[in-house]
Amino acid sequence: MRASIAQHGMWLTERLGLAGTSYHMPLPVLLDGPLDRDRLVDACEAVIARHEVLGSACRELDGTLHLVPAPHRPAVELAQVDDVEAFLHAESVRPFDLAEGPLIRCTLAALAPDRHLLLLVAHHLVFDGESKEVLLGQIAVAYGGAEASVEDGFAAAITAQTAAIAELLPAAREHWSGWRAPAEPSLPGVRPSAGVTPGGIVDLRLPGLGPAAATLGVTTFELLLTGVLTLLHRYAQAAAPAESPRTEPPTVAIELGTRPRDARDLIGLFVNELPVTAALTGDRTGAEALDIVRDRLRETYQVRPVPLSHAVTGLTPRAALAPVSLSYRRRRGGDPEFTGLTARPDWSAFHHAARNTLHLHAVDEGDGDLLLRAQFSPDVLDVSDVERIGEHLRALLDALAASPEAPIGELTFVGRVERKRLLSTWNDTERPGTGPATLAELVAAQVSANPEAVAVVDGDRSLTYAELAAGADAVAAGLHRHGIGAGDLVAVCAPRDASLLVGLLGVLRAGAAYLPLDPDYPAARLAFLLDDASPSALVIDGSVTVVGERVGVPTVVVGSVSGDGPAPALATEPDDLAYVIYTSGSTGRPKGVQVEHGSVVNLLAAMRETIGTGPGDRWLAVASHAFDMSVPELWLPLATGGTVVLATRAQAMDGEALLKLVRAAGITHAHLTPSTWQRLLDAGYDEPGIVAVAGAEALPLPLAREILRRSARLLNLYGPTETTVWSTADELVEPLTEVTIGRPLANTTALVLDAEGMPVPQGIVGELCLGGAGVARGYLGRPELTAARFVETPWGRLYRTGDRVRHRNDGRIEFLGRADDQVKVRGYRIELGEIEARLVAHPAVTAAAVTVRDDDLVALVVGADAVGSQLRKHVAEALPPYLVPSAFVLVEALPLTTNGKLDRAALAGLAGRPLAAEDPAEPAAYEGLSLQVYEIWREVLGHGEIGPDDDLFDLGGHSLTITKISARLRQRLGIDLPLHVFFEQPTINGIVAAAALL
Repeated sequence: MRASIAQHGMWLTERLGLAGTSYHMPLPVLLDGPLDRDRLVDACEAVIARHEVLGSACRELDGTLHLVPAPHRPAVELAQVDDVEAFLHAESVRPFDLAEGPLIRCTLAALAPDRHLLLLVAHHLVFDGESKEVLLGQIAVAYGGAEASVEDGFAAAITAQTAAIAELLPAAREHWSGWRAPAEPSLPGVRPSAGVTPGGIVDLRLPGLGPAAATLGVTTFELLLTGVLTLLHRYAQAAAPAESPRTEPPTVAIELGTRPRDARDLIGLFVNELPVTAALTGDRTGAEALDIVRDRLRETYQVRPVPLSHAVTGLTPRAALAPVSLSYRRRRGGDPEFTGLTARPDWSAFHHAARNTLHLHAVDEGDGDLLLRAQFSPDVLDVSDVERIGEHLRALLDALAASPEAPIGELTFVGRVERKRLLSTWNDTERPGTGPATLAELVAAQVSANPEAVAVVDGDRSLTYAELAAGADAVAAGLHRHGIGAGDLVAVCAPRDASLLVGLLGVLRAGAAYLPLDPDYPAARLAFLLDDASPSALVIDGSVTVVGERVGVPTVVVGSVSGDGPAPALATEPDDLAYVIYTSGSTGRPKGVQVEHGSVVNLLAAMRETIGTGPGDRWLAVASHAFDMSVPELWLPLATGGTVVLATRAQAMDGEALLKLVRAAGITHAHLTPSTWQRLLDAGYDEPGIVAVAGAEALPLPLAREILRRSARLLNLYGPTETTVWSTADELVEPLTEVTIGRPLANTTALVLDAEGMPVPQGIVGELCLGGAGVARGYLGRPELTAARFVETPWGRLYRTGDRVRHRNDGRIEFLGRADDQVKVRGYRIELGEIEARLVAHPAVTAAAVTVRDDDLVALVVGADAVGSQLRKHVAEALPPYLVPSAFVLVEALPLTTNGKLDRAALAGLAGRPLAAEDPAEPAAYEGLSLQVYEIWREVLGHGEIGPDDDLFDLGGHSLTITKISARLRQRLGIDLPLHVFFEQPTINGIVAAAALL
């Protein structure tokens, strides 16, 4: 008999190797009591034999799939079982040979003298959820000695269904016009790898859902689906950046029954999976959401027999229809009664293979409660994630039922325990403040304790703590003579040498705050900073001329003044200003961040606690002093009795020169951006005695592994300038499988909030907002911007970072990129950092950035051995199609800012060598083989407007089309291509190239 369209699609998915065991449908039945084994065997074999479809095999005839009698009839296998779980798993995943059949197997296992396990495993191609009840019910009747009523009108039902599909196809195409595959939803967990993975299972119970639905005047399924869609909407809203709170409508794939009404006892595949998308907004009430979902469902019911692949052009079976799917089945009645036995079937048994990110299988026993079995992909979610989703769904459904007139955006679904964990437990970082209260006092304590210890190394020159203090005191005295002291801001412009530290410390010892100016900056930039900050004085090195002399502003030259005069007026209050450092602004205007002494002292104490450092340690200082990474590089060693080893700008930009300095100076701690770490590795860095610290950029996993392998320790730090350099830390250890930004440092609060400033659920993406001792005073002379970014909340004053993060289950924070690094391409909101992270995970790529050109994603990669087709495959294996770049461009290096960070603004015009997105094929004009292939495509598609590089699916191809083309290529040309070729190279040129390799 001819297979149905649904069966054909499932068969093709199997042939492509995309299903794994996800189409295996087990039904285990525990039988307690004195079993007549022979009678049960006879009953099973007799009932199965009367259902022709169960004893069939799949054969392709002239491009059409047929079900034919299998060479061997299904027979009951007998087994002795010790480990029931292992037995169930092994039998559930045992492959079916679709070409040989049969497509069901039955095993009877003895567990004890009066306990047996009957296991039926059928392939979904000939079976569905209702078929389980039909088959087991008939077996129970036959075991009791009665004649089971067996209906086998499968062939007639399929004929009628095929006719209905043809009739409804125009309406279905109109209904699904404009539909596109949904993006990965915001769920607790991480991005999945493509394909089928061994699945996990969590059982959930939704009590009282039936009565609640009746009270609301909807069906149980309508209420359940509304709850799931609303939860996905709320997750997405939580993850949406405040600057762009609109989200894509949530989509759930649902299974709809297509079984003929007059054939309830028919066995076979009578379901069709279709998507339901609901345009929900937070201001809609629960009752309105129910109406929206019910209306959308009823529209979908009108075209339920038509497979989506037939109604939507370009749809392929490569991925699940939607990441989240839902099936609902109301039981027909009680469990079948086996004479003299107690039978306990597991109607929701799964096979531990996951094709969706999350599949919810609901069984309605008719008692008002709903059993929800969640099947999930473990590389996306873990058990605690799914349990938490279940808790959220249950709470949301309860809230919706209790307050249907309340806006869905206000319904509470995060419980008290989870809320406490997010706000308190993971932010229990309070440490008592002891010791010096200011940065100048910290250094002064080391001067007293270790005056002859080396404080600074600058090439061949070095300064002891006493010499550093003497020079700084001279600068402080010079400033003091000009009336400079507490509350004043002093610009310091000096090259990266010992005079720089003398000048900076001198400003602090005068009680003033410093504004660092890098003499390597363009003159126009320096002029802007001076004009914007209006410092009260300048401290310069004698060699610096770029800043010139400011009219009316006193200037002190390091080394040209004596220390004679009044003692320096040290700042004594933690809330005195320590420095102002400028950062880039989104509007193009830099903004000066004002940081107080108490914040710096807390940072250094937290880093000392986290990293561990003290006298004798030698810290490499690479960052420009105008970059906030310089703060711990310069002051942490000086506050703990260590030595600062200053690298010149030339050394910092040259990996070999920097490595030479590291080795010659005996560096113990290196605090660098990932870009600089890459330079060191490329130069041959392998220093097992060094404590490596990375920060200021996302640290790619492959790079982290290499740094860790060649160092004593590796810490990944995160923080913006506005919260005093670093706010979180994570020590990375072997085996290293992921890189996070860790947990908040001492006296720091790290909250993940939504656009409304409320905590997001654990695992959901939100904006990282930082509080505590490190939060800066604000932006110099920018009160409106300060008020917008430094906000008062119920949890204190917080800085909104604009960074998108989420909490892992252990409390560590996963960094996902900047909110302003989001782009929107073809309707999808895209995190560029997510694609970049996948690219740098490829062994041939040393660095990567993604940009948008002409509404296409373009990947810019560094790596001499990079191959476009391999990169495309590598990205496509882990990310959905809308995240796969359209083009790959090989570049010599990525542009960096002066602070060593990726310069995204410069990516747009970056030139390079395009890498072919697919393996290159010889150009194929329509002659010879390409003409023959073209003729076959034209026949099957029904039109001749086909270019050699036109995508088959964009031309209207689908699973039946593929099979027909494949059959004609084989019959006419003797070309037998694997079906996956049509999905990987769906063009005439691609097919011709693949055929040439046979």
